[in-house]
Amino acid sequence: MEALGITIVDINRVDRGFGVGVTIIIMTKDHEVTVADCSKVYKLVYPRMELQLGERDLHIEVSTPGLQRTIKDVYEFSLFGGKRVRVYDTKHEEWVSGLITDSDDASVTLASAYIGDSKEMIETMVVDFSRIQKAKLDYRWEDNSNGN
Repeated sequence: MEALGITIVDINRVDRGFGVGVTIIIMTKDHEVTVADCSKVYKLVYPRMELQLGERDLHIEVSTPGLQRTIKDVYEFSLFGGKRVRVYDTKHEEWVSGLITDSDDASVTLASAYIGDSKEMIETMVVDFSRIQKAKLDYRWEDNSNGN
């Protein structure tokens, strides 16, 4: 996938009787995921999985992370660098929203961060993973062209 410029975010397999359902979540670094990207992954993965499964029915779904994906582990923070995220910070007992600029094994660094409904922006904020109870990608409709 790396040669195609595609990163696998998550793979989920569900066995149901004589069938297998596989969901693959992908992302790209330089552009939004397109139907063509999903199709490439499908065409690459399907024949290989079909060989492994033999006679079992196979259903594969290839998708994007979505606008408000729940972040499942520390690894995903590194994947979503540059994306807006909301984390529930137990120190502030509020949701904190900001752009992921960096992450390591202990924390995530957010730029242009807001705590709760506050209008006050914090330039840079480091949140330890031990303080994060929940995390999601955060999509905001922003229109800077007319000042709204």
